[in-house]
Amino acid sequence: MNTERRVAWLFLSNALINWVVSVPGLVSPIAAAAAFGGQAPNYPSIVRLWQCFVFMFGWLFWEASRDVVGKAALLKYNWIEKTITAVVLTIGYVTGDVPARLMLLIVFTNWLWIPWIVWGDLAARRLAAARTKAGGHVV
Repeated sequence: MNTERRVAWLFLSNALINWVVSVPGLVSPIAAAAAFGGQAPNYPSIVRLWQCFVFMFGWLFWEASRDVVGKAALLKYNWIEKTITAVVLTIGYVTGDVPARLMLLIVFTNWLWIPWIVWGDLAARRLAAARTKAGGHVV
């Protein structure tokens, strides 16, 4: 499997992860909070709003996965979104605001993926630069 295909699979995987983890909070923010050991949110609409952003970014990742070299400029938004989410929720966990089960989810869906996503972003940029330099063909 070549680098372009690996990066495509990486971003497709992240699209699926975003869709899967966002649906429970979209359907029922209160049940999603309870599933992770949290209290019912005072403002369920804020949870739904954030989950809508997570779901939307899943579409961005899916779109990018279909042409990682052509969409190389979009790839950075995957690790930026995951880093923002991971940092904010990790701070929440450290300060006692985020339950341990949710923090565990963030470790597995964000922190462990971020280095690979950065690699994919940089690899796709290198491929795009090589393709541009070669007049549209990957060298």
